Amino acid sequence: MSIEAMLREKSYSMTLGHQAERVVKVLIQMPQFASYASAREVAERAGANVSTVVRTAQQLGFEGWTDLRSELRSLYLTSLVEPDGNEINAAELPSAMLKQDAVNLSALTTAENANAIHRIARTMLSARRTVILATGSGAGPAQILYYLSSIYGLDIRLATGPPTTQAVDVSQLDERDCLIVLNVWRLTRALRQLASLGQSNGATVAVFTDLRSSPLCESADHVVVTPMESIGATPSLTALVAAIQALLSELEKAAPQATVRAIERSWETLGLMDDQV
Repeated sequence: MSIEAMLREKSYSMTLGHQAERVVKVLIQMPQFASYASAREVAERAGANVSTVVRTAQQLGFEGWTDLRSELRSLYLTSLVEPDGNEINAAELPSAMLKQDAVNLSALTTAENANAIHRIARTMLSARRTVILATGSGAGPAQILYYLSSIYGLDIRLATGPPTTQAVDVSQLDERDCLIVLNVWRLTRALRQLASLGQSNGATVAVFTDLRSSPLCESADHVVVTPMESIGATPSLTALVAAIQALLSELEKAAPQATVRAIERSWETLGLMDDQV
């Protein structure tokens, strides 16, 4: 039996509260994470509190979170074994990761996220300047957003250096500007403080995070929640990149075509592309 099937079966005949339903949703969408996480970590990702996680486990017929986690761990490990009882070999891991990313993308596709992405695009298009702030795993997706959005004629600045350098960029923002913060997995104290500084300066703050209850959200005007569940020890960035691509699609639609063509002509003039005829 899968984790989803077990949880659906146990909750079928009962009415769970709104927060408890969010807890169950996290357990279904993030099976690997749920199989080892603490009650506090589950609560953070569900936007609930620890006592809600414990009560949800009890409602489902378990003594508490530890008891439920043991069952989740058993089911998760079973899911990594083929029908003949052998562990999935290395050749099957790419397929398993692709399937997990498909689940992450499905979880990303909510009306709440779509509306937030739309509002962020509108803000960027009307802002004097946009600063993109990221550390660690968020730096790669931040580079994608920076490079492609700059092609559309926006004043974009990428701040992925040390906190002292990032602070210079953020301190220059005001109510005319936009600050985009990308963070998954671990949150540094500096990133949280810089987001708060951007808010204090009057900038519109947009946050892309895997935690619905991330402390970053306290400083955010717009929040996009991007699942990062993986079958390995490192987080998956697929959903975060997909959210960035969705944002770029809005920016591209509104970009002045004259600006885009001018950039393309400069590439041609300088002979930068090897595929020019």
